[in-house]
Amino acid sequence: MRSSGAAVGVIVAAGLAITGWRFIGPDHLAYAIVVQGGFTFLGLLTGPLFVDTARRRYAVASAEPRIYALLGADALRRLLGRIGWNSVIGSLREQGEGHTRLSRLLRGTELSETGHAIAWVATLPLAVATVGAGHAVGAVQVLLAGLFLHGYPIMIQRIVRQRLRHPQNR
Repeated sequence: MRSSGAAVGVIVAAGLAITGWRFIGPDHLAYAIVVQGGFTFLGLLTGPLFVDTARRRYAVASAEPRIYALLGADALRRLLGRIGWNSVIGSLREQGEGHTRLSRLLRGTELSETGHAIAWVATLPLAVATVGAGHAVGAVQVLLAGLFLHGYPIMIQRIVRQRLRHPQNR
């Protein structure tokens, strides 16, 4: 079931990238946003297939949260908390049977990080192809939209995971 969902994610993401290129054009900000929506869908559907691959990647170095804070990820995390996004996501992560609340929250950060990493990885070849086709502005927009919609969520997941594992270091 998961592999068929992943195939759907690939088809939707590729379909949006190709049809968006044709009908919106690679130099429009709307294209960058549409294609990142497709890549988000791709990550959502394929992330569960890869969440348990190379688990050591989930280890967060003690310096990472400080670096991410300097890049603005912690401020974005706090803003998302103020508008209620973090509560919605937190309640979704707390649901489920079996494991403890903490283990469900940690697993949620891993799933989210994996999905966003897949979307970010999909962003890079599209940006290269966009530059190769002579659309440097479009490539920058695709990269910036990808950074905001996937890079920052990855940083936030790593900050949250560090805080969950080491609450004394807040």
